[in-house]
Amino acid sequence: MLLRAIIAIVLAAMAAACSGVPGTTVVLREGSDGHTGFHSRTRALPGHARFECLASDSGRCHYAVFGGVCAGLSAALGDGRVRCAEDVAPRLQFDLKVGEHRSVGGLPLGFRHCASGRRGPVTAACLRYGQGRSPSA
Repeated sequence: MLLRAIIAIVLAAMAAACSGVPGTTVVLREGSDGHTGFHSRTRALPGHARFECLASDSGRCHYAVFGGVCAGLSAALGDGRVRCAEDVAPRLQFDLKVGEHRSVGGLPLGFRHCASGRRGPVTAACLRYGQGRSPSA
């Protein structure tokens, strides 16, 4: 009985000490001469992400989220071994006004995203050009 109580106390203490949530934060910033033309922050957790539009000269941040087998393989094997085909369409596209944020659930493990202050058609090619990357943890 005493041993069970000690184990319960130890487990509770360990759980309290390990309360940090695994995840990845991706910050994208573009600018010149001290002016920030675009600033976005994404906090990615397994299956979930929070996208924040912090600054954009256009007044909006445009996001494209990619996932599925291609992104999962790319995340598992490393970017140098597997690339998404350039014509792969995003599974989700949306835009936010500066100051807005959006939480998205149900994302696949290994999802990746692109973010930009410019509107336009988006394919998986944006993942190669450093516009955004968000591997889920």
